[in-house]
Amino acid sequence: MTNTSFDLVDIIRTIQKRRRFIMLMTVVAIALGGAFLLVRHTKYKAEANFFVNNPLYGDRSTLFRSQDTRYVDYFGGDDDVDKIMAFANSDTVRDRIIRNCDFDVIYKPLNINDPKDHAKLMNIFSKNFNLKRTEYKDISLTYIDRDPVVAANVANMSVKVLEETYRHYYNAVKTSIYTSINDKVTQLDSAINVLTDSLATMRDQYGIYSLISPARRDVMAGEMKGGGKGYGRAIEQIQNVESVKDQLVTDRAHYISALNEFSATENNAMQFLKVITRALPPTSPTGAGPVIVLAAAAFLGLFFSSVYVLMMAYFRKLNAVVR
Repeated sequence: MTNTSFDLVDIIRTIQKRRRFIMLMTVVAIALGGAFLLVRHTKYKAEANFFVNNPLYGDRSTLFRSQDTRYVDYFGGDDDVDKIMAFANSDTVRDRIIRNCDFDVIYKPLNINDPKDHAKLMNIFSKNFNLKRTEYKDISLTYIDRDPVVAANVANMSVKVLEETYRHYYNAVKTSIYTSINDKVTQLDSAINVLTDSLATMRDQYGIYSLISPARRDVMAGEMKGGGKGYGRAIEQIQNVESVKDQLVTDRAHYISALNEFSATENNAMQFLKVITRALPPTSPTGAGPVIVLAAAAFLGLFFSSVYVLMMAYFRKLNAVVR
């Protein structure tokens, strides 16, 4: 069996012999890189940075601190950041962003109401949109577009939609609780009105106008006048009805207080995202510059042409030995 050697000396000699071809291929690669620079569209990347606030700080139990007084951090944790990432990747949020930014006007002639065009617009947004957390626990949001103003507007709108969606996530729960308590207050109002009418009728019927409810411990019972058959039963009935009515009135007061607290926590003044860097129209394009592109093209042309020359030389030497 014949051993074919192709050592470093052979490699250097082969490259020296074919150096014109290698240089020609390198020049061709540089020319292709220059053509790519002329053909490619200049794109700009706008960036916005924000922190996630702790949603528990705007909760009713923390805001009014009636019982629990433990410390609550202003900044949201990793779980809160994960929720923002999940919202940003949802089709609901992305659809709202492209509609608020008028993508059908920016990327004409696509129609946002057409299912196929809508899918294309969503795909355009997904390709150019990026969201990542940094080592400082803030979130960096970027968007790339040919127009720097459009890139900045989409990035800022994305932050706004994320904040509104995240805030609505918590406020929707508070709103449902508010509605439930408010319905209960309405029921209590009806029950209190019925008991009030019953008490008024019984007092007028038997002439008993003293406060005799056992629930009113701090009120001295007045002197009760009257008598006759059924008078004692009337006192007991009034006492029972008054005790129920007083408890309902007390419950109604607590419910109204809770309604005021929940309505305060739903105030839009409470922001769940804190923007620390607002996106501005970038002044320089994104991506590799002309120098980097041409250098990369030259390196690739030099490398692959050298490899091609060496492989061809090796196979020619191998064929000569076999023959």
